[in-house]
Amino acid sequence: MKKYLKIAAFLLPILFVWSCVEEFRLDAEAPTVQDAGFSFIPSTESDNILDFVGDGDFFLMVWDLGNGVRTEGRRVRGFYPLAGTYTVTLTVYDKGGSSSFSQDVIIEETDPTLLDRPIFNLLTGGVDAVEGKTWVIDSARLGHLGVGPATSFFPDFYQAQPNEKVGSGMYNSRYTFKLTGFEFDWNTNGLVYLNGAQGSAFPGAFDPGVGDLSAPFVSPGGLNWNILEEESPFPVLTVTNPGFIGYFTGVRSYQLVVLEENQMFLRFRDGANEDLFWYVRLIPAGFAGQPDPEPEPEPEPEPENPDVNLSLNDLIGSGTKAWKLKPAAGAFGVGPSPGSDAFFPNGPSIAGDRPCLFNDLYIFKEGGVYEYNAQGDIYAEDYMGISGGGCQPEANLAGTPGAAWASGTHQFSFEPSSGNNRAKITVTGTGAFIALPKAFNGGEYTAGPPRANESVTYDVLNYDPATQELTLVIAINPASDLWWTFVLIPDN
Repeated sequence: MKKYLKIAAFLLPILFVWSCVEEFRLDAEAPTVQDAGFSFIPSTESDNILDFVGDGDFFLMVWDLGNGVRTEGRRVRGFYPLAGTYTVTLTVYDKGGSSSFSQDVIIEETDPTLLDRPIFNLLTGGVDAVEGKTWVIDSARLGHLGVGPATSFFPDFYQAQPNEKVGSGMYNSRYTFKLTGFEFDWNTNGLVYLNGAQGSAFPGAFDPGVGDLSAPFVSPGGLNWNILEEESPFPVLTVTNPGFIGYFTGVRSYQLVVLEENQMFLRFRDGANEDLFWYVRLIPAGFAGQPDPEPEPEPEPEPENPDVNLSLNDLIGSGTKAWKLKPAAGAFGVGPSPGSDAFFPNGPSIAGDRPCLFNDLYIFKEGGVYEYNAQGDIYAEDYMGISGGGCQPEANLAGTPGAAWASGTHQFSFEPSSGNNRAKITVTGTGAFIALPKAFNGGEYTAGPPRANESVTYDVLNYDPATQELTLVIAINPASDLWWTFVLIPDN
């Protein structure tokens, strides 16, 4: 498990602040030097990590921490691994103008281990990577760009196909993060990719023919990065203005949903639509190189629970057995591995928010008959063709592209576990599914109707004979690093 360091810092160079605040220069009094005052205390982690807080509260508060990092916010955190005196300046902006206040910070002892932190090393390559670590968009992977609702941690609404945005400039950029000076080197190769609502901020923006906008742009250099861990599930990576990563939506702060040696998955807000969050996936430059011409065959991966003791009789009971989602945390979620819900909902139970989902019945009968009973209501989403979302009467599916996902009778087959193979449950029929209509093997529907006479197979991750809890998983990414997990219990 990776330990993420709590860092409170938003980065914004003073060089670019004027364009942000010009419209606020009205006939009001400028803030005073006293208004820009601030205090600081050592953090509980180290005397070389300082927590700063401004005395006032202004719409824009920009800090120069004296260590090469510029950051924004009322509360920020600074790292000072080397002994010395650092001049920290806070500049506050209000309708009438701006004012600054500075004071010296004395760091008495050097702490060279301060920067040797797992999250820093994964992002930058660590202290030995003098040239830093360069990341690129993982253009060959499904879902390297996506969007979903603010209530989710997964791109439920849209996932880009491999190389879908060729020609937009999205795949041209290189993002290099260096530990020295927290430097962010951004090489755009002359072209960047933007959300359609952000075109006015980039002169010369044009339609690249793959959706949204592209624009000619070259980084001015002198940019920084930093990481903070807010009161949210994920650490937040920020880069300084005008930098951004992958796809510009008007923001420069990114939740680190996944940060590993060879993968970075970011979630970030749509600046023009607070109900949407976007996602980009990156890999180190050169990571997806040419394969070995004669690669050694890899052994078949062993599933985590190959000997799950689930029988057909357990599934159908005395001839008919109804199952439903367990109303508990971990019973319905998506993550990077079987059984994980790290992407959504990342811990809490959603049974109270989606009661119409947790009363659905999944009924298995002898003779291979499978029945889905929505019990009169469904959890509606846009891909079904129903507006409004949330719990709705099942009757609202009538006449929509998602009508096939209504209550109905289908077929199923059961394959017990053997050797290194998990037990499997396959449901077959137009609209046949267990727990989540849109999920199928290798992907998700973004719009109805479902393909005709489709078969969907679910692996049995676990079965507890004592409690009769049945855990099913389904991989929705061809690379098998996006898994939905469903925990079912008998409807007694």
